[in-house]
Amino acid sequence: MHHNSRSNFATHQMVNLSIDERRGKMYATAELQWGSSYLAGQGVAYRHPSDTLLRETAELAAARALSDLANQVTALCRVRS
Repeated sequence: MHHNSRSNFATHQMVNLSIDERRGKMYATAELQWGSSYLAGQGVAYRHPSDTLLRETAELAAARALSDLANQVTALCRVRS
């Protein structure tokens, strides 16, 4: 059986995602504990009052929060290497 140094690295991380609607805007927060660092990505999506695409607006806010979080993880990894 072949083992490499990467197999010892924890490959499973839990991201907590919360979404909230206030005054026609969807707010999303993606939170992650990455080693000793706590990271939180933020995302906002706007919904016109006549727009019925509530689910898509929530998905867009979530995608933006996850993208923000991914950028923070990338920056943190660059600093540590």
